Amino acid sequence: MDSKENHNLPSQDKASVELSAKYPSATVGEANSTLTMTPAEERKLVQKIDLHLMPLMFVLYLFQYLDKTSLGYTAIMGILQDAKLSGNQYSWVSSFFYVGFLVASPLSSILLVKFPVAKVVVLTVLIWAGIQMVMAAGKSFASLAVLRTLLGAFEAAIGPGFTIITSTWYKPSEHALRHGLWYGGASVAYIIGGIMAYGISHIDSAIKSWQFLFIIFGAATFIWGLIVWWLLPTDPQTAWFLNEHERKLAFARVQGARHSTQTGEWNHAQMRETLIDPRSWLFFLLCVFSTIPGGGLTAFGSVIIKDFGYSVLQTQLLSMSVGAFLLFFVILTVGISMTLKNARCLSIAILNLISLAGVLMVKLLPESNKIARLAGIWLVCAQASAFPTTLSLVSSNITGHTKKAAVNGMLFVGFCVGYIIGPLTFVAQEAPGYKTAFNIMVACYVLNIVIVISMRQIMARWNKQRDQQHGAEVVSNVHVLEQAGQADLDETDWENKEIRYSLEEEEAARAIAQIRPEDRRHRNLAKFNLPIIIEVGNTAFVRTKVLDMQTILKQRVNLL
Repeated sequence: MDSKENHNLPSQDKASVELSAKYPSATVGEANSTLTMTPAEERKLVQKIDLHLMPLMFVLYLFQYLDKTSLGYTAIMGILQDAKLSGNQYSWVSSFFYVGFLVASPLSSILLVKFPVAKVVVLTVLIWAGIQMVMAAGKSFASLAVLRTLLGAFEAAIGPGFTIITSTWYKPSEHALRHGLWYGGASVAYIIGGIMAYGISHIDSAIKSWQFLFIIFGAATFIWGLIVWWLLPTDPQTAWFLNEHERKLAFARVQGARHSTQTGEWNHAQMRETLIDPRSWLFFLLCVFSTIPGGGLTAFGSVIIKDFGYSVLQTQLLSMSVGAFLLFFVILTVGISMTLKNARCLSIAILNLISLAGVLMVKLLPESNKIARLAGIWLVCAQASAFPTTLSLVSSNITGHTKKAAVNGMLFVGFCVGYIIGPLTFVAQEAPGYKTAFNIMVACYVLNIVIVISMRQIMARWNKQRDQQHGAEVVSNVHVLEQAGQADLDETDWENKEIRYSLEEEEAARAIAQIRPEDRRHRNLAKFNLPIIIEVGNTAFVRTKVLDMQTILKQRVNLL
């Protein structure tokens, strides 16, 4: 290190800075000791977390999707006749799931704040698995409607809960991949669900095949729920698969970027902020306009494909292929988000453009060109793959435990509203063209593009204003961790002016060079008289009470 400021440092502080310069590290300052971790060690830690969390979440989300869509499989197994459901009643039984989901979403948000997130999620899993098995006894419109409503209500916690779990364990730069991993369970469920239903329908038993399906799906979910209850930790500090040293590092490496430690209390000020934050409503509308097409195609996708001129067997096989294309687009989207900077909002807009092209192909191409129209249906799947990217935007840009839970709740309320409206856009008298439904899809995709671009511009403008007013400290590249009371970390992105919204990867040197020593958060940290970690990219170093902030910043810039 050549910086002249280095000669004035106490020997202990000098050693810390030199160690950080020689060995890129993530360093956690404690009152009397320093924990260090190289990038290779951090990758090993993240891989260890992935190995234990992602399979649990992936399979659980797979079962959630199977249970949610199980009614569709039973429709061709005799449930319509046995329960004496008319066509209209069957549609309502299907929609009641989302009514329950919608009603329960606000309560789920509160529960996710007041109690450990992992336990809330798994407890609801065990309850909905029981309801799924009880559906085998439903032999009337009323009983099935009640059970489907309850099923939706208890499934309302898993999406927001998984989003919070992701932000608890992973840094914002890691969110897109992890959201894509566990959300991929829905795509795989789409593929294997038809195969499982086909196999169950051929089981020779006194129990009717549709009843057997409910029992098998529910029992499998219940068993996996017990496994997840046993294996999924509440947070990094209680992770059974990490040693004490790894627990501290797993907590500290994420906490600086989160600013939303779980306090177990509902913060009314954060809730008010949620309601006046325009992004909350833009996220809500984005989810509504995304799921209106999805809700319609979930109910009528097979009907549309069959109307292209395919047989029943061909329709079943081609419907399963939709899941394969959905999985392909999920992988593609996550890859783009991880590879290209500024890519998340852009990728959502591009996916909506692809789906818009697909809808226009189905709508405008002649009926005789069934292969091209089928390709249009596959392209429509592109937009659905944007959902995990949308979740990662919330995880990375909304802070404060109550605010994050509330925005996630609004997101899933929008999800329900869209899925309720979607099937209603398909007017029976307009079959097989369904002019109204496809016109509404076109409008939804256009509105989604406008919304996501507007949201990005809003956050970019806020970043610029904060740079001008408070200095250009970028939390995505420069994290300040205080080893003090956890309640001090439960700040929203509006309260903490140091936060910069995750839109682009700025140069570390620019970020550091413009940090002002008199910054509000640095001034507040001084009262604790404790070490602080300043992290830039893969390199971190400790500021102690005897080391001047501006000195360290100058030294670090010289090393870049």
